[in-house]
Amino acid sequence: MTPFVAERRALRFSAVSASLFASTGLVLGIASGSITILFDSGYSLLSLLLASLSLYALHQARKPADDHYPFGRLTVEPLAVLLKGIVIAMVCLVSLVSALWSLSAGGRLVTLDLALMFGVVNVTGCLLTWWWLARYARVARSSLLAAELRQWQMDTWLSAAVMLGFMLTWGLTQTPWASYARFADPVMVLVIAGYFLPMPIRMVKGALRELMFGVPSNCVRRDVMKDVADFDVAAGDVRLAQVGSFLMVDIQLDKQQFHDAQEIVDSVEQRCKRLNLRPITSLTLVAG
Repeated sequence: MTPFVAERRALRFSAVSASLFASTGLVLGIASGSITILFDSGYSLLSLLLASLSLYALHQARKPADDHYPFGRLTVEPLAVLLKGIVIAMVCLVSLVSALWSLSAGGRLVTLDLALMFGVVNVTGCLLTWWWLARYARVARSSLLAAELRQWQMDTWLSAAVMLGFMLTWGLTQTPWASYARFADPVMVLVIAGYFLPMPIRMVKGALRELMFGVPSNCVRRDVMKDVADFDVAAGDVRLAQVGSFLMVDIQLDKQQFHDAQEIVDSVEQRCKRLNLRPITSLTLVAG
């Protein structure tokens, strides 16, 4: 299976899973009266929309250069990740505000039987989806699929926290402090949304770095530098930038090194292939 096929299948699987969780969660959230479940199912619905966006970005990024986009559409991938991070952050912020409003209004009662059933089903399903996507991610290492994995990781831990919270709420109803159980639902939203808010912020920062042609991770840079060093190319003569699944490599060569130009390009492209990155290589002849 090629990285592109694996990535496309993973994103399609993510979209189908998200649609199932969203529809089930919305029904149970309304029936149980829990804003926590509505937040979780709303996030699943958002995952469906964002998975569709990822599929569109994947298709656009693979299109060849043309008259309108002479350098291709490589920035589509980080743009999609940026949008996903912004939207997820907004969902967390809106949920925090809703939870604070609910607390100020005296909390809310929740049908715990439905809530616990939702928790068990959701945790199992999210965990299986996350695990299945991780298998594809080992074949196709891309920023889109990495963002999708972070999304489902967040959803899995969110669902687990929701289930644990409902179990603790049920336990609270069996004690003399049962009257405080009505505050458990909004408190859970405050804790969960506040805890996961840094994740979309990191997504936004990473996407902005790629849109501004920032250097790739240390391991990618180290591997590429190791390859070009075999041809006596100094580190200062190599510029790298990662944009989504593309690695832009610009190498300055003198006249003696230029005889090895094709071997240098082949070496870099082989390294990118092992890293599941698509190389965009340019060579510059410098006087010397």
